[in-house]
Amino acid sequence: MSEQKMGTHYVREICQTFRETAEKTQFPAVKEKFLALANELEPLATKLYFKTQKGTEDMIEIVPEMEDLKSKLAACQEAGAAQTLCTPFYDKLEKLAIHVKTMKVRMT
Repeated sequence: MSEQKMGTHYVREICQTFRETAEKTQFPAVKEKFLALANELEPLATKLYFKTQKGTEDMIEIVPEMEDLKSKLAACQEAGAAQTLCTPFYDKLEKLAIHVKTMKVRMT
């Protein structure tokens, strides 16, 4: 059996990272957003990846970005700076979640 990571594994990993990052951050707005994204993405994990590999590619890109974001977020001293740092990341994940929710799967 292949040990290759699939998108579902990446999503669960990212959601866990969101929860850990939310615990460590001192900014309430950032904390709430990370928890909301984790709660939104986790149930979508299996739906996204059963027919398409595109989600796996997206998640492979996002994992290193999240690691970079975590280190930069830890260095932030102001809530505004933290929010500005996270906004592009939020947008990318929200677009992915919308794609999953509206994706039509054609059974052939």
